[in-house]
Amino acid sequence: MSQFEKYHPILTPHYTFDWLTKARVIDVFNLYQTSTPTATMETTATQINHIMHEIFHDRQLIWGVTDRTTTKFVGQVGFTPIDTANHTGTLIINLRPAYQQATTLTEILERLVAFGTVELKLQQLTLNLPQQNSIIEKILHNLNFVTQDHLTFNYQP
Repeated sequence: MSQFEKYHPILTPHYTFDWLTKARVIDVFNLYQTSTPTATMETTATQINHIMHEIFHDRQLIWGVTDRTTTKFVGQVGFTPIDTANHTGTLIINLRPAYQQATTLTEILERLVAFGTVELKLQQLTLNLPQQNSIIEKILHNLNFVTQDHLTFNYQP
């Protein structure tokens, strides 16, 4: 059994992190289309299968996020890659536009940082933004991440 296989679902007060295979493919496809307009249903299904394969081989830990009240698909978050030997991981957070607000981002990022450092025993986390985002930057600053370029953020507990 994979070490990462047991890590689901993960709960926050308002959100559930669970395998992407639990989400409707159309919802994941719609999310992917926001950043990759060439995404298709076939490439989305292939990507979900690849993600699950990497999870079961302890190379990444990615979840689909749903709103616990409405059960709507919120986005995809997690750690990719994870290097358990060196205790490092890179965070990803890809939320639907309606959920890219400070309260949601704070709740999700706080849970990811706590999970990464406490449960996975990661000693360094990195988050790379595709473009500057003042909302995420402020949240990361409040979580003690540091940055030099406003795109790459590093955290050490």
